Amino acid sequence: MESRIINDKIELIKRDDQIYIYKAINKCSIDVETVKMMTEAGDEWNGTELCANLIDIRDMLFADSEARSYGAKQYRDHVAGQAFLVDSRISSSFANLFLRFSKPKLPTRLFTREEEAIEWLKKQMETHR
Repeated sequence: MESRIINDKIELIKRDDQIYIYKAINKCSIDVETVKMMTEAGDEWNGTELCANLIDIRDMLFADSEARSYGAKQYRDHVAGQAFLVDSRISSSFANLFLRFSKPKLPTRLFTREEEAIEWLKKQMETHR
């Protein structure tokens, strides 16, 4: 596994199974520039190989509307799906608002357990092949 820090807000972890973990750190708030940097970093590592994304927002305080809108519009046909990892009512509320109002173009689900999220993402990748 490799990892790198994006904008002091996100740790990007490249797993060996083509699942990329975008983990919020430092009780951060996310803006559109950070989301753009996340997309660029993932694409730089992955290219156009089939992959899936786990977005761990357990240590995130807020994502502004521009960041949510930009994230929802992201569609690259080599990304099989995205899972949001939440652990509180606050992070669950953020993620549910994102799903309800932004309507992401990728298959997207919320999880409270990382193992379940990884399992679902692997299934999405199998379906996408």
